[in-house]
Amino acid sequence: MSVLGFESVAVAYGKRPALAPYTDRLASGEWLGVIGPNGAGKSSLLRAVAGLVDASGEVTVDGRALSALPGRERARLVAYVPQDPLVPNDMSVFDYVLLGRTPYISYFGAPTSDDREIASGVLERLDLVEFAERFLG
Repeated sequence: MSVLGFESVAVAYGKRPALAPYTDRLASGEWLGVIGPNGAGKSSLLRAVAGLVDASGEVTVDGRALSALPGRERARLVAYVPQDPLVPNDMSVFDYVLLGRTPYISYFGAPTSDDREIASGVLERLDLVEFAERFLG
């Protein structure tokens, strides 16, 4: 498990602030519930962690600044699932889970048997094996 740190993380869209500076530290195994009314900055905080929006301050994982990491390395540490994801109707549940291995596959590579085994293990842990071949649509 990892330690997630926030040091004065703030987000603005143009001149409009979306997230006031936020500082916190989440130790391994801790949970953080982000609640608030629409427009309070919840999604902006999550997008800042994923590197999807410009933010001031610093987000760290195990003391490593996420902003200093290449995209692939960052994706190995942080996953982001949007509230309304684009879900390809003709993709199987297994292949969708296998997308989580993307940061570990070379640009022109293909998933290895190890990647497929890891994806199968995830489906087993989540008790979703029976849905593996079902299409998302």
